Amino acid sequence: MSIDSHPGTLEPETSLDKSQFYRETFSMGWSHLITCLWFAWLFFYFGNVHIFYSDIWGHVSYGDWILAHRSLPQYDPFLSLADGVKSIDAAWLSQILFAKVYENWGVRGLSHVFALTVFTTHVLFWCAFYIKTGRVGVSTLGSFLLILIASSRIAIIRPEIFGTFCVALLLVIMAWSEKYDAWLPAPADDDNPQRKKTPVPLLFSLYLGIPLIFLAWANLHGSFVVGLAILGLQFLGRVLEVFWKTKSLVQVCTDPWVRRWLIVTELSVCTALLNPYHMDLFLNSLLFPRNPNLKDVLEWEPLEFRDAEGIWFCMAWVLMLGLYRHSRERVRTADVLRIGLLSLAVIVGVRMIGWFSVIFVYAMVSHLANVIPRAKPVYLKPGAGEKTAGSLWARRSLVMTSVCVLILWFGFAFSNIATPLFGGKPRDLNKIYSEGTPRKLTEFLKAHPPQGQVWNPQWWGDWLVWDGPKDMKVFMTTNAVHLAPPRVWRDYLGIARANRGWQSVAEKYNVSTFVVHKEKQVALDKQVRLLKGFKNVYEDDLAVVMSREPALIAAAEAEKTAEKEQETDQKAAPEGEEQP
Repeated sequence: MSIDSHPGTLEPETSLDKSQFYRETFSMGWSHLITCLWFAWLFFYFGNVHIFYSDIWGHVSYGDWILAHRSLPQYDPFLSLADGVKSIDAAWLSQILFAKVYENWGVRGLSHVFALTVFTTHVLFWCAFYIKTGRVGVSTLGSFLLILIASSRIAIIRPEIFGTFCVALLLVIMAWSEKYDAWLPAPADDDNPQRKKTPVPLLFSLYLGIPLIFLAWANLHGSFVVGLAILGLQFLGRVLEVFWKTKSLVQVCTDPWVRRWLIVTELSVCTALLNPYHMDLFLNSLLFPRNPNLKDVLEWEPLEFRDAEGIWFCMAWVLMLGLYRHSRERVRTADVLRIGLLSLAVIVGVRMIGWFSVIFVYAMVSHLANVIPRAKPVYLKPGAGEKTAGSLWARRSLVMTSVCVLILWFGFAFSNIATPLFGGKPRDLNKIYSEGTPRKLTEFLKAHPPQGQVWNPQWWGDWLVWDGPKDMKVFMTTNAVHLAPPRVWRDYLGIARANRGWQSVAEKYNVSTFVVHKEKQVALDKQVRLLKGFKNVYEDDLAVVMSREPALIAAAEAEKTAEKEQETDQKAAPEGEEQP
């Protein structure tokens, strides 16, 4: 049984009346219904993703700083312990977008931007798959596989979402070009009638659209180097294919698509250089994963095959080998090169699983379409005997079209983006921030700002910078891990893990206040309470704050005294009412 069907031509034939033409054009089947359900669920899901307390707030802070100073920071403006280490802000344009969105629409605006950007990205991925296969169901299956393999990366709000949006645009153009780049040898004095002529809009997309994508991408996120690798391997794959078939360098040099991909790659590199750092941005993006501090960050660790990412990675390779064994579809050299390169990248750093999933599914959908049989669509007429003809999956009707439209409408109408438009209540802020966001902690710190060096968990650093007191001296932030001197980073880890001698390390930095995550730093939580001269000035379900600053201690004692007096008054109030 097929999981898909394709309508074939959309032009009416002479034997078809107008009503039959419209029925065949607008009738939908089960594959369309599943696709509408899938995208309605994606829109709802992305609209309900919580904003994590980690590096997104650092990016908003950077964007706010850039707008205020009208320049890019040469050094990290929020981490004094990284003073003197030059910074290359590869995501400066994304950070400005985040800051402007927050300025105008607040945290709900950030949630909406994430939902719309990521949803549009996955629609574009689906379009690329459909252009390659011409089949709705297979394209939706590819979209599902992409989400499944990259499940650990799709719900994180950061500038990387704009990078994936750019690669989606790139793949749409590349999928379009694959319809015209089939290698057909022809003598120089004879035009091959089977050779498809490349349409002018596609040439504009290649020579103008792709370079413009990289112009934006290079200023939005450092992942543009991955895009250049995808594009460069497209050129290299074409070179190898032509040379393998002809064994002639002359044929390679005269092949039109070799020249086209070479020119497009060169133009894209040139437009990517139009950034504030020029070639330094290329070097920084390429060398960034080799930063020694990143080896202790979870998402930059090597792939563990027993983890979820490792399991999905291995299953993807098993699926690929099975499809290559049974599919009769052409295996493109560029696809093999890209999968190989990104597989190595995933093994070195698990963070690359998202980029691997995109390229893997893009390469596999045409083979899925070849392996999965296609059923000829059956168009149902109301009250006709055709109702029982053909398989259930192949049937199409206008009733199913109406159901699909309703599903898409309900998916939009009940989303957090659309609810305020129809008079509903906006999404509650407590449901936008993730549960681990220390909002009460920063309220206390803003009321009683520490004056000295504060030690804090790295994953809370960006939130403390954004929502905490101005100019607070945080010890570490997620956005500055790569900028911190290696010695500072090792000292941070030593304190965080409560290693032997951590107290003397903290004294070296003259730490006067400790902010500790009670659940993730259990050992440090126990030991920091025993420090001489430090008092517990704040504690809730998430965090504990130990400080030796007299002002903080006095403020905490005053608050405790006020709370006790309030409790005493509340207990005494009923007794006073009963005496008369």
